[in-house]
Amino acid sequence: MSQRSSRTSHGQTIWEKTFTVDVRKSIVRGHEPGAHPKILATQFGCSSSQIYRILKNNRDDDGVVHRQSPGRPRTTSRAMDRNILRACREDPRRTSTDIHVSVTSPNEQVPSRRTIRRRLQVAGLHG
Repeated sequence: MSQRSSRTSHGQTIWEKTFTVDVRKSIVRGHEPGAHPKILATQFGCSSSQIYRILKNNRDDDGVVHRQSPGRPRTTSRAMDRNILRACREDPRRTSTDIHVSVTSPNEQVPSRRTIRRRLQVAGLHG
């Protein structure tokens, strides 16, 4: 569990816990036999409004799912990421510029050298 802050209209900061998918599933499972949301709130150490929100979202979504957070879309496809990693594993001393030249294809968008370095860093390569 982590915490997220939000502000009310009066400028007060409210800290809410954000739950993992497993915890949300256990809240839904605990509610199925008939446990009251206030009891679940004391068990999980959060407010009853958060429990009600989790139960409402479960009802809307037909199951507990991890919603992808909004953000800028990725510039590279999975196949391009795989090619970047493959090029690095073939020759670990290759620079991002060399990898940039080797993975470019005419039908796909060309990733920047910084993007290539980011993909390698996420994979645990090149520091």
